[in-house]
Amino acid sequence: MNRTHNFRWIGVTLVLTGLLGVFVSTPSGAQGPTAAEIMQQAKDRWQGEDFTSTVKLTTVEPGGGTTELSIDFKAKLIEESRESEKYRYKVLARVLAPEDVEGLAVLIREQEFPTPNDIWLYLPALDSTKKIALEDFRNPLFGSEFVFEDVIGRKPGLDTHEPLREDTLNERPVWVIKSAPNDPDLAGFAYRITYVDRETLLEVRMELYNEGDELIKLYRAQEVVDLQGISTWVKATAENFETGRVTTFEFLDPVYNTGVPDDIFDPEKLGEGS
Repeated sequence: MNRTHNFRWIGVTLVLTGLLGVFVSTPSGAQGPTAAEIMQQAKDRWQGEDFTSTVKLTTVEPGGGTTELSIDFKAKLIEESRESEKYRYKVLARVLAPEDVEGLAVLIREQEFPTPNDIWLYLPALDSTKKIALEDFRNPLFGSEFVFEDVIGRKPGLDTHEPLREDTLNERPVWVIKSAPNDPDLAGFAYRITYVDRETLLEVRMELYNEGDELIKLYRAQEVVDLQGISTWVKATAENFETGRVTTFEFLDPVYNTGVPDDIFDPEKLGEGS
């Protein structure tokens, strides 16, 4: 099993129909993966037994003002997804600083499609945990240009995918895939174009467009490294062309497979770490 893939936020994040045909170079007579299969493989990739890092989340406003958060970020494989090799994860992100938002936390448990992911938000000022509704998945994460859905990545089954072309980006071979949400009102965009690294399956660039074909948001992996044999982006940006805001997300000390305990991923215990 090839485990040279990335643990990602974005989903950027970043994540079902249409044949690829000549879109993929394959031996004569062979058929390459469909656009939907590529997006699913990118979503299902191996991302370690667990992952931990401090995150620096910096948002720059159009006028030059800056907000910087320090975040403790932990993720762990959901054990029941191991056998299928369609790997799913749970993630806990807790704000460490500044002091006025210290303890604010998000817990996400990835579910198999079509079940929506479980997302809980802990508010230390109220000592209260609430579950995030599906229609709020694309709300800002900690006031940044990343959204809740970006923490685990968008489910490929929420969109219809079609191949656009093969290309290169930063001297790397990529597939370029257009994805249209099955529910545009819920998604908040008309379609997205994703650049998927053909060797690592990292989604290294994603463009969101509105119905007027205007670019409204751009996600970019700014730095990718080999970390313990896993291709990992350690710095990414989200740029909002409607507001002029830019958020940079950076893993400062990332490491895989440290034995992150399972019991911290409990919504009833989110207040214990604040």
